Amino acid sequence: MISRNDISPASKRRAVVDIGSNSVRLVVYDGPPRAPMPICNEKALCGLGRDMTPEGGLNPAAVEDALATLKRFRHVLDDLGRPPVTVIATSAVREAADGARFVEAAQTIGFEVEVISGAEEGELAALGVVSVEPGATGLVGDMGGGSLELAVLDNGEPGERLSLPIGPLSLMHASNGDMKVAAGLINDHLNAVPFLEKGAFDTLYAVGGAWRGVARIHMSLKNYPLPVLHHYELTPAQAIEICDLVSRQSRKSLEEIPGIPRRRIDTLPLAATVLRTVITRMKAKRVCMSSGGVREGLLYRQLSPEERGSDPFLDACQFYADRLAPDPSFGEKAFGVVEPLFSLDDPDGARLRRGATLLCDIGAYFHPDMRGRHAFDTALRAPFASVSHEERLWMALALFRRHQGRSAAPPNEHAMALLSEEAQRRATQFGLALRFIAAIAPKATAALEGCSLEAREGELIFRAPSDRQALMGETPRRRFVSLAAAFDAIAVEQYDD
Repeated sequence: MISRNDISPASKRRAVVDIGSNSVRLVVYDGPPRAPMPICNEKALCGLGRDMTPEGGLNPAAVEDALATLKRFRHVLDDLGRPPVTVIATSAVREAADGARFVEAAQTIGFEVEVISGAEEGELAALGVVSVEPGATGLVGDMGGGSLELAVLDNGEPGERLSLPIGPLSLMHASNGDMKVAAGLINDHLNAVPFLEKGAFDTLYAVGGAWRGVARIHMSLKNYPLPVLHHYELTPAQAIEICDLVSRQSRKSLEEIPGIPRRRIDTLPLAATVLRTVITRMKAKRVCMSSGGVREGLLYRQLSPEERGSDPFLDACQFYADRLAPDPSFGEKAFGVVEPLFSLDDPDGARLRRGATLLCDIGAYFHPDMRGRHAFDTALRAPFASVSHEERLWMALALFRRHQGRSAAPPNEHAMALLSEEAQRRATQFGLALRFIAAIAPKATAALEGCSLEAREGELIFRAPSDRQALMGETPRRRFVSLAAAFDAIAVEQYDD
């Protein structure tokens, strides 16, 4: 795991500039190598692939806009201490007759642009999904402005991949805005995909701004209580229904939906049509939105095998503990005390419990009344990889109970409805265990040495060396009794000589 000594903010930053067909984006990442966190995410919807010239050149106005954006990004990167930056260009520059001239212009600004092939773009999209979903198996679809990249993932390893010219901007140009013609073009290109077999893949990992926009519309219409796109899942029926709805909407109707950039709106109906066709062709059993894409794939590809083997979720949790907890090692020590209480009944939950324990003191520097809310919101909204929405909610509830106790209502009760009663019960038990441990050894890891919790035949037993008995004051004992009650057990203290 990452320790505080391993991190110096300026030196660990790295950046990616992504020059796409619709947008030009700068993302600056900080944090652990295996869990990069965007601290600066700037984009301009320049539309390089929109309204290309009759000779196949880039739109001159879009080029001017893109170069002005790159100049701004150069200033931002200079002000941030010039972190290492990787610059790529995709479909629009790759296909344009004057793409090389644009690359030369970008070079005069100070950017060495690599124009990547469609196959490489597909591989990077797949690696981006792996970076946030280790061991993923399924089909990755990355919907860009000019092209759709498809790639096979088998247990975290990219396989066959290709690029198809059916991004919404390319379809607009090729179909002259006729949706029936566009639908025919989509089918013609997908017919040539050898690995798009019905039933071959259960999961479609959806990447790209346009498809994320479709998912946002679904979340809005559903009044979904957790505004996190990563790992937002749709059934095939839900995905097809929202795609049909979006593909039929007028621009004015789409503009009334909050959170959708206006300059992306005209691409959504075509992007939704492509998504529907891919889902239908592959007979996907679920559609999973992924925050990992080409940019994250670039960073992942640069990692050593040892770094790739690290757990991005636990690395991120330790990263937050290193910055927000008075003693970053407290969580790991506390985990050793409380985990035996839960491991026999739920061994598969150990990873999530470890992450929650690492975060158990991140509210320490906030007002006591706000610590539970802060920890709750961090679990829900922090850019954690490789956790589902249900797991986020479980961790949020456990951390809230750690600070606020058993009876306080969580900040987002609507979201809690996504968790089963059993999951809520277990999260409460775990949070109360952390609450007790934090009281018996407040910010003091040495006091936890030799301590353990155990459930046995209607008793909840706290065992500790005899010299820790003095630590069991009024507050720790009250919290221990509350923890035992959550297990329908009697609180028993045992102190060993």
